[in-house]
Amino acid sequence: MEKRRPAGLLALRPPRLQVRAQEPCRLAARLEARRRPCPPLPPGGACERAFLLQRNERERQRVRGVNEGYARLRDHLPRELAGRRLSKVETLRAAVGYIKQLQELLERDLEVEGLGNL
Repeated sequence: MEKRRPAGLLALRPPRLQVRAQEPCRLAARLEARRRPCPPLPPGGACERAFLLQRNERERQRVRGVNEGYARLRDHLPRELAGRRLSKVETLRAAVGYIKQLQELLERDLEVEGLGNL
């Protein structure tokens, strides 16, 4: 006896993805295009060590700058949040919330001014 296939939406199958072995992965190609190439390490022991020390110092300076930016952003947040140290994500979320509160305050003020001029 022949098996019958169900009709309707149940009969639909997802299309099969055809991947060609010769084509490079698009995601990998995009990631590779975005990645900044690291400068090649100079050959030799002492020079290589100095290069690594300089690179590490540049990274430390970059991280200090980012942390300083977060500290400055925390300084501009409302005082209710000053009771504890906020993480970076909490700082960004608090800043977004504070900006929204300020926008709502401005919009309400503009509405009140508009009603007063009638």
